[in-house]
Amino acid sequence: MHKKIQLLFAIITILAVSACAKPTAQAPTQAPSRTLPLPTNTLLPTATFTPSPTATATSMPTLTQTPTYTVTPFPGFGARFKFYQAWTKNEITYFYFMYAQVDQTVYATVDDLEGNQYALTCPPDEQYPDDIRCYSETLFKGKTDYKVTFYSDPERQYPFFENTFTTSLNTNYMDYDNCEKEYRIYDGKCYSAITCYGENGEVVYTFDNIPYDGNFEGYALPCP
Repeated sequence: MHKKIQLLFAIITILAVSACAKPTAQAPTQAPSRTLPLPTNTLLPTATFTPSPTATATSMPTLTQTPTYTVTPFPGFGARFKFYQAWTKNEITYFYFMYAQVDQTVYATVDDLEGNQYALTCPPDEQYPDDIRCYSETLFKGKTDYKVTFYSDPERQYPFFENTFTTSLNTNYMDYDNCEKEYRIYDGKCYSAITCYGENGEVVYTFDNIPYDGNFEGYALPCP
């Protein structure tokens, strides 16, 4: 019993000493270092290749050529070509030429030698195809001499014949009542001779294109 008490006392003493002993100093624990993630290779932006726009073949507008007049080589008028006469009728001015011997319409300009010009269109005469009956829808008269230039194209860029002709377009005889007029047919053509007189019997106007050495076929009505 005595030994048990001693043993119990010894245990209590040991426990008391242990409780009063200083706690054992522990080595300071190193503060955890900040773990940084290893730098990763940052991918540089890659240049995305965008294909350049290819040149789209744009069709250019087709140039429409203005049709040009093809000039037919013109042999000229016949050797017997001559001016017959000019007149006005229904606000149209006519110039008639004989023995032109063309099978196509030709064109002309008329210059009154005072700065005025008029356009003529000259188709072959339907009744006498060797002749041409030129006409202008502009009424011009009052002068005697006119320079006529012929062209082979309607734009009147290619002249081939030019001459000055004496006409009766001055129409002075229309102002006089005392006129002698005669119309004859030679070789199927109508020709005229006109003479007008003034108050004292003086000749104030005369015109005569009758070919007296031709083949006379009779008298005719006023020309044309």
